[in-house]
Amino acid sequence: MIMRSMKYVMRFAYWQEVAEGAFEDIKATWHLIIGFCVLAMAVSLVWIFLLRFISKVLIWFSMVAFVAICAFACYYSMSQYIYLRSRSANSTEAAKESSPQALSIEQELRSEFQKYSERESTWLVLFFVCLSLLVICLLLLIILRKRINIAVALIGQASKAVGDMMSTLLLPVLPYLLQVVTISVFCVVAVFLASAGRPQYAVSCSGACCPGLQEGAMCEPVHFNETNACAGATCQFLKVYVNPHIPRLQIYNVFALFWCLFFISAMGEMVLAGAFSSWYWAFDKNKDLPLLPVTYSLGRTLRYHIGTLAFGSLIIAIVRMIRLIFEYIDKKVREKTDSWLVKCLMCCCRCCLYCLEKFLKFVNRNAYVYCAIYGKNFCASARSSFSLLMRNIARVVVLDKVTDFLLFIGKMVVTGGVGIVAYFVFSGGIQGIRSEIPHTNYYLTPVILITIVTYFISSAFFSVYEIGVDTLFLCFLEDSERNDGSEQKPYFMSKDLMKILHKENKTKEE
Repeated sequence: MIMRSMKYVMRFAYWQEVAEGAFEDIKATWHLIIGFCVLAMAVSLVWIFLLRFISKVLIWFSMVAFVAICAFACYYSMSQYIYLRSRSANSTEAAKESSPQALSIEQELRSEFQKYSERESTWLVLFFVCLSLLVICLLLLIILRKRINIAVALIGQASKAVGDMMSTLLLPVLPYLLQVVTISVFCVVAVFLASAGRPQYAVSCSGACCPGLQEGAMCEPVHFNETNACAGATCQFLKVYVNPHIPRLQIYNVFALFWCLFFISAMGEMVLAGAFSSWYWAFDKNKDLPLLPVTYSLGRTLRYHIGTLAFGSLIIAIVRMIRLIFEYIDKKVREKTDSWLVKCLMCCCRCCLYCLEKFLKFVNRNAYVYCAIYGKNFCASARSSFSLLMRNIARVVVLDKVTDFLLFIGKMVVTGGVGIVAYFVFSGGIQGIRSEIPHTNYYLTPVILITIVTYFISSAFFSVYEIGVDTLFLCFLEDSERNDGSEQKPYFMSKDLMKILHKENKTKEE
């Protein structure tokens, strides 16, 4: 028992030291972390700005850059593995000659980051992960090289749309702020519910209770002190009584959180979809495009489509709540049984619910786009958009996923580039500025923090492109089906897309 207690004490002291060291590193390098965040924003903005003019070159460059980053990661991880393996062989021979009492407590409590970075297996696993990414990326580029041209044209259209409507880059800030407010309200309500209760007091007698008083009987302190005539009796605090229905209100609070978060996210998607669809269906972009397309789309969404957003987000919130309940049941089942059959069934249920949520999110997003184009209700928009996608399932599976993959590569290039620069800066790999970098206990702390923040920053910028590409892709499919290029039904797609698909608008002479 004593040894187990000492083990927990040592573990707590270990993690406390790691946490204090990481906090000191963040405190010492906060100005550099902010600088790298600004650099991430600048790189993302420059990337988006260049996509408007040289989208084809930049997208192919991003793919080559991603392959190069994976190849460099393979090389660096393998070189570190070889170096640590040779060093461990030498250190093993030296350890045989050294005294076993040379280890200190400080060495035993060294950081987790440094421990893993000095292991051969860490770099070997990293090498295989990077090698797998490299092989998968190369195979996808080879297999889908013919479809990439259409995907590049769609991204080029999204780049031009973003260039004509720069306010779309600022729109994601509004949903994020609303989500922060929603989470704050959820936390406040959760704290109030957790602390809700009524104190209960009971009679306590030092000796024999006076007539009319009973030991342990409920009492109110103010009333008891005014009416009590027994010197040995007091009204003392017993416990806090909590209404059994109050904890159940936490379930409603969690459900309200999910519903509000999904509603806010859906509102941002529909506003962007309305702006991009108005841009696509403007035959003359200079004359037919509204003056303030994003503001006009926001007003139209708030006036006509709040019910659509509420219904669509309600479906996702219900599925997410069911997933949360299954997670709780799975946790309880694992604590009480070791049956592999039960665990397998629970895992299958969780997997099916996860796939169902992903599918419903896909249907909802396309329903919002279709609703932004035609103004139909949620069910009609979901049915029409899903039918349109099913009629063009080959293009959907290939083109849509290729564009998602290309945008993902763009995010990874920005995140990986900034992360690699941060790694060499804080690890002392750049000789010229080594003396200017503050000393850190674990240099990976600011590097990991910068990489995570950079990913979220790049995701915020590229999320506009994702909904833009999805909207333009759905508009492109609708344009291809309902128009034939005649004077009465001209194509609204760009000349690049018409050239790739071997289509053209016919003139009066033709």
